[in-house]
This record gives sequence, C-alpha cells and structure tokens, in this order.
Amino acid sequence: MSFLKFFSDEVKEMARTLENSGGRMKEASQEMKRADSSQVGHSELQSACDDFADSWDYGFGQLSKLTKGVSKFADKASEEFLKMDQTLYDELKKSAAKPKK
Repeated sequence: MSFLKFFSDEVKEMARTLENSGGRMKEASQEMKRADSSQVGHSELQSACDDFADSWDYGFGQLSKLTKGVSKFADKASEEFLKMDQTLYDELKKSAAKPKK
C-alpha cells in the first residue's frame, strides 16, 4: 500500500447499511399504508392520514430505488481504488530503487 488511505471496509459497510435502510423504510411505509385510518376519527383526519401514508410510500419507494445497488458501486469503487493504490505503490518502489544521477 502507498501513503494513501482508503477505508474500504467502512465504505462497503456504510453502503450496505444505506441500501438495507432504504428497503426497511419502504417496508415500514407499506405497513403504514395498510393501516386502517378509519380508527383515527373525523373524515378529514382520515383523509390527511391516508395522504401522509401515500406520500411516505412514494418517498420511501424513491429512496429505495436510489439506494438499491449502492453496495455494488461501493464494492467496485473500493476494488478500483485498491488496484490503483497498489499500482502507485509499485511505481514508487521502482522509482526509489533506481540509481540517482
């Protein structure tokens, strides 16, 4: 490894956590959507609860789409960075081994 620092494991773990969170939030919003809003009382309140559940479901659906696949991207980025770092290390080592003029 060269002098560069890249926290590969931490980046991969963060990406997996983000991806999993998007899925869990989508599941929670679908549970909320299935809730019976008629139990909250007044019809306007029921309508507001239904609208809120719909907007959360849409928002978390979008978030889930955005976070899906982020782990693959983080894995690939980490792999490429580590390759580049190894190449840099090898070149620096070669350069240091050459006699000075």
